[in-house]
Amino acid sequence: MPLAAALLALALAGPATGQESPPLVGDRPDFTESTETIPRGRLQLETGVTRSAADDAEEIAAGEVLLRIGLLSRLELRVLVGSYVSTSLPGAGPDPDGLADPAIGIKVKLTDGEGARPAVALLLGTSIPIGSDELSDDEAVPDAKLALAWQLTERWGLASNINYARAVAADGTGGVDRFDQGSWSLSGAVALGGPWGAYLEYFGISKEEPGGDAVHFFNAGVTYLVRDDLQLDGRVGRELEADDPGWFAGVGAVVRW
Repeated sequence: MPLAAALLALALAGPATGQESPPLVGDRPDFTESTETIPRGRLQLETGVTRSAADDAEEIAAGEVLLRIGLLSRLELRVLVGSYVSTSLPGAGPDPDGLADPAIGIKVKLTDGEGARPAVALLLGTSIPIGSDELSDDEAVPDAKLALAWQLTERWGLASNINYARAVAADGTGGVDRFDQGSWSLSGAVALGGPWGAYLEYFGISKEEPGGDAVHFFNAGVTYLVRDDLQLDGRVGRELEADDPGWFAGVGAVVRW
């Protein structure tokens, strides 16, 4: 939960005197990516597990491993390890499971926020189609994300993402179709006091397959800052405007060295 984690860590840190590390800011558990980058020479590992269900199918994704490496003061390398995914499809034959495609990318922080002016970061990346046969997209999926964040008060913050991906979907003949996929989000975060933070978030995806309709989601979560370089999190969410809405829930952690 990027913004809530930042607010909480700032509140706990107190004066900067003698502080060796900046506040811990993760890019999980919400959909919205933060505008913050990892300090140069530092490593940050983010991981978790999510259970989801939609249209009578259930899925567990274990791993969700994102390794963030600080290259420069405003530039980080991002390595996403493909999660192990187990899917239950009643009446559809053998249930697919295996490793999802990994991905690699960078984040660069462009500006700091001040007053009504947001902090801004740009994320560029691509998947690498080497996952398990039943789960791989078979082709690389490049994406770009514009991250924005506003510090409203000492406790409250707001963040938003505007994203684009050149996505793929199976065409039914063993090949894939390319299509343009947009997504967006708005996340409000609050430092609850002590080690706790929370957020509420809306996000949407323009379509999940060529010719598909937009899908919209709401989710909420909490973080618990165990110590300066370790944070735990949990989240729950559901699809909006659907006859049989899907849902998801997960837990995870962020650790920094």
